Amino acid sequence: KWLLRGVALTLLSKGASADGDPASFLKFSTDFDAKCVVRGGVMIYISNTHSTGKIRVLLERWYMDNRTADRGRSVLMPGAVPEALGCSLVSKGKQEWRVIKSEWVK
Repeated sequence: KWLLRGVALTLLSKGASADGDPASFLKFSTDFDAKCVVRGGVMIYISNTHSTGKIRVLLERWYMDNRTADRGRSVLMPGAVPEALGCSLVSKGKQEWRVIKSEWVK
């Protein structure tokens, strides 16, 4: 009885990684946010679109087409509210984030 439960839990925990590349379940989106709108931009968000798997993501920030030293690390839960990254424009310069690495969290 306990052995079957252990096998079932192991299969369930490995199930998320069987769904392929976690990066394919990451979604960037934008929405209006007062502090960004006054700068002429929008807020940039990232979310996990997978139905059950948690994704650990490492992001790098780019400003005016130049990579910065800033890095962001998050664990994105399935079905969670998108995580705000920052405004698309800062001091009249374009700001964006790129995925360096993503992996399933067991």
